[in-house]
This record gives sequence, C-alpha cells and structure tokens, in this order.
Amino acid sequence: MSLRKSIANRVSRRRQATGENRLREKIQSSPKCGQIAAFFDMDQTLVAGNSSLIYVQRAIAADRAGISDLFKSVYYYLLYRLNRLAVDAVLKPTLQSICGRTEADFSDFCREIALKELVPRVSKQAKDALHWHQQQGHRCVLLTAATGYMGDPLAEALAMDAALCTRLQVKDGIFTGHLNASGLCYGEGKVDAAQAWANVENVDLHQSFFYTDSASDLPMLGAVGVPVVVNPDWKLKRFAQRRGWLVCRWKLQQP
Repeated sequence: MSLRKSIANRVSRRRQATGENRLREKIQSSPKCGQIAAFFDMDQTLVAGNSSLIYVQRAIAADRAGISDLFKSVYYYLLYRLNRLAVDAVLKPTLQSICGRTEADFSDFCREIALKELVPRVSKQAKDALHWHQQQGHRCVLLTAATGYMGDPLAEALAMDAALCTRLQVKDGIFTGHLNASGLCYGEGKVDAAQAWANVENVDLHQSFFYTDSASDLPMLGAVGVPVVVNPDWKLKRFAQRRGWLVCRWKLQQP
C-alpha cells in the first residue's frame, strides 16, 4: 500500500470515528421518551445500493423483466444521483407497467428480495444508530420513496416501529395503476407522511432525527430538530457543511 493511500485511509477512519462518536453523544444526550422519533431513508442510507436496481436485476433473473428495464433503471438512478430526476416523469410509466398485476404475487416477490438482498446490506453503523435510539426509547421509522412491498419487510426485520412508504392503490387484489390517497413519499411528500404519522403517534418532529444521503430530502431535513447526513451526494454535502449539520460516513455493506 502506498504512503498516500495509507494516510488517506487513516484520515477516513478518523473522520468516520469522529462522526460516529458525535452521533452517539447526540442521541444519548437527547431525552429518553417515545415522543422522539428517528426517521431513516432507505437507499444508500440504511441499505447499500438502490432498491429499484436490485429489484430489476432480480426480476430479470426471474423472467419478470427485460434488459431494457435495467437500462431504464440505471438511467433514472444516475439522474437521481445528479439531482436531475423528474419523479413525475418516471412515476407514470412505472405505475402503468404494474397495472393489472396481482398484488399478492408482487408482494411475495418483493418480500423475498427485501429479506435476502436488502437486510444483508444494512451497515453496522446503521444498526448501531438504531440500537442507540431504541435504548433512549425513541421510535425508529423507515421513511422512503420505495413502496411498502420493499419497505415493510425491511422495517420488520430491523424491529423498527413503522414504515412510511409509497403505497399503491389495489382493487380486488389487483393493482389499478395509481397511487393510494397518501401519494408519493418523496420530497415534500416525506414531510407530509412523517407529520401525519407524528400527529397520530404524539411525536415531536422538532426533537426528532432524520438520516439521509440525498439532497432530495432537504424538506424533511429542515422539518426535524436533528438532521443527520449519511454518505451525502455532492449537493447535500455542500448544504450540510454550510448549515453545520452532522455528517456521518457509514461503510455500506455489500452482501
């Protein structure tokens, strides 16, 4: 190993340890009560990788999708990472592609992916953060734009208190090709979902935490008292530095 690489690795480990120590102190200094929640984004925060890409890869292997679907997913993912994704433009064809399909079959397929592919990708640092919050009596909540068919099994496996996800409309066990009344859990939609849940559960967002990697979550980061930035994209990193937000480097785990 070169001297330059060795120094870079030591600096990286030091920064990671510093971020983890600051986070642990922040959590442990917060009140012990169920009125505080810790909301976690899923992709690239709790889970290494993108759940949509993982789904398409497994769907292709199971003859449920084609190579063109993978190319589209990669293209959309790159736009998302560059903060140039027009979600509405992607949402309509995605919903159309699932219209008329049976919910039960889709649910079973997604649950298998979540348990076999997503759960092993949860980092040690993420598990530590969940544990620290649970020790304080905080409510741990998954908050993701992904559908509940992926989010619910992951939240259950991690013993989280709730999963706030995008929900699809189903009639007589068949997908209609529309979202349900709660809408898309993305951007401002995450704030709406979190606030609606907090109102029912008597949770104070102004004392709560939110963990994410993406600038698309700036509305939710601004809605909580303790924003935590994890492995941020370039836009969020600059924003977090200006605001003095806590930045953590979690070593995302590949299965």
